Amino acid sequence: AGVTEIVFATAMEYATGFFTGIMFGTLVGLPGFLFRPMDPAVRQSLSVEMKNRFVRMNSRSMSWAKNFGSISAAFGGFGVAVKVLRNGEEDVWNQIFSSAAAGAFFARKEGPRAMLQGAI
Repeated sequence: AGVTEIVFATAMEYATGFFTGIMFGTLVGLPGFLFRPMDPAVRQSLSVEMKNRFVRMNSRSMSWAKNFGSISAAFGGFGVAVKVLRNGEEDVWNQIFSSAAAGAFFARKEGPRAMLQGAI
């Protein structure tokens, strides 16, 4: 039950963060979609201009979604993993251990020293 719980919680946290990121990214990109002035030097139809704006807004929204999803999955997954490793015990130490693990996870590309600093 422990591994299943960790995998399910991590997947659900990623999905929640992903959809939140899409919504937030769309909200942030909407003013650029609506109010960005058309470039008079580039002659194209209104439909092509709107399509290009939508593609640009959608790509930025997907970037927000992936970032929010990975952050949510890391914190949520490590939170459940720590709870499972501690035999279901829930206290303030779970938050401390899971936050340290998430900090180390986010710094993994910079090497072991950065992981240790991220955990602290």
